[in-house]
Amino acid sequence: MLNPGKLVKMTLKLVVVAGIVPGITFLSGCTMSGAPRVRLGSYATSTPGTKFIDTNNLGRHSYSSFLFENNGIAYTCRGGHIDIAHLRIGADNVRYLYYKIRRNLINSDSNIKFKLNVEPSTYFVALQYPSGWEDMTRKERRHIADELAIEMSQYFTFTMTTWHEVLTWFGYKCMAILPEQPSAFSWEDIYSNLVGIRIGAQAIRDEEHSYNEAVTIGIKNELENLGVQPRHTGWKAAEKMRGIWFDGFVLVDMKERNFDIGLDDGFVTPTLVPGVCEGAEPQSYPIPTLDKFNEYGFTMDFEAEPREFERGRILKIIYPNGGPRRIQPAKHIPLVIDYIKNTFKNGSKGQVTYNR
Repeated sequence: MLNPGKLVKMTLKLVVVAGIVPGITFLSGCTMSGAPRVRLGSYATSTPGTKFIDTNNLGRHSYSSFLFENNGIAYTCRGGHIDIAHLRIGADNVRYLYYKIRRNLINSDSNIKFKLNVEPSTYFVALQYPSGWEDMTRKERRHIADELAIEMSQYFTFTMTTWHEVLTWFGYKCMAILPEQPSAFSWEDIYSNLVGIRIGAQAIRDEEHSYNEAVTIGIKNELENLGVQPRHTGWKAAEKMRGIWFDGFVLVDMKERNFDIGLDDGFVTPTLVPGVCEGAEPQSYPIPTLDKFNEYGFTMDFEAEPREFERGRILKIIYPNGGPRRIQPAKHIPLVIDYIKNTFKNGSKGQVTYNR
């Protein structure tokens, strides 16, 4: 008969295994819906659990399998730290939504529903087609649908990944047990998402390579364009900001955030580590828009329904006197980000948590 001490140890091991195995499956497997698989991002801090990489060890991009990729943090002179997992997430969601939206437009469907695969929040689009749409030939509709699907998939992906930062700020945990609040709006996340969104759109347009090949090429080219540095330089850049942008070793207290989602000038500007690349200027990129969508005479009602436990706190900011369960992302996400920025400015710098 086992003594109580051994029994406790065995029980703890079983609990750990029970939690880890589903987590590995969750992070690495394909999804039955055809949506992108889940990837785990990193802090851009010189702490245990963060892997720094460069273009020599990126691996091959894979929409459906974890076997070929190598993810981590790269440092670039004009883009600062880049979270490669976040970049790939942005690219793959553009691909997923592109085919979904294109199919809906060709079939003249009015309702589109989608979500980011790491959270319950669900997005609803009610399309209003321009007059004369049904009179067009199928070929004409396919041409317009292709243009609009590329544009809309980027816009919706940027919205979803930005909302994810909002959710994690208020305490949402993708893995249920690992807090992510310190990583919300961390200095590299929004820009990494946007770079990936751009690469995803480029890969869809690439007629010479498969999607995975095009993204693999696109990541390498983009990092080189941004002035990628050797991986040890990435670590040194992060370590240089210890005590300034973050504190901690195994536990991390994040002090630096980047809330730039392009509200002021339509561009997202990365945060550069001072003194790493002398004279380097940040490479800003424009946020996705719906210009062609509007030019073709389409309109839509675009709503999101938060379904996380944290939704009550967020909805109270948007509807202080009570209101519907859904939000209008274009109108309400900036409002919530302003609240977060003020909270951060007034001294709430994030809880201490394990590196993700």
